[in-house]
Amino acid sequence: MHSLGLDALLRGTNLSRLLGGLWVSLRISLIAVILSIPLGVLIGVIMTKKNPVIRVITRLYLETVRILPQMVLLFVVFFGSTRAFGWDVKAEAAAIIVFTFWGTAELADLVRGAIVSIP
Repeated sequence: MHSLGLDALLRGTNLSRLLGGLWVSLRISLIAVILSIPLGVLIGVIMTKKNPVIRVITRLYLETVRILPQMVLLFVVFFGSTRAFGWDVKAEAAAIIVFTFWGTAELADLVRGAIVSIP
């Protein structure tokens, strides 16, 4: 029978390293979701305003998030902020910023659509 790769998983500290990475991923996801929900609801309500300046700004934000892949946003935040502003952004913080930025835009569009659909 062929090996399924489980021997490599259980060899040395591989399993503990994978579980540590899983914990980091869950922490990043939970923080981003907790931040995205109130911000998304707030921006979604703002997106329903009739002010043309607010509509242009929020639409530009939404379309920027939709056009750029998350990997590009991660590179921009992680490497671009260091280069442009001299900030030392940690990898985990950059991931939280990007996923919050993305989650807020997606949820804001859902909230906007829900509000607009109500007669």
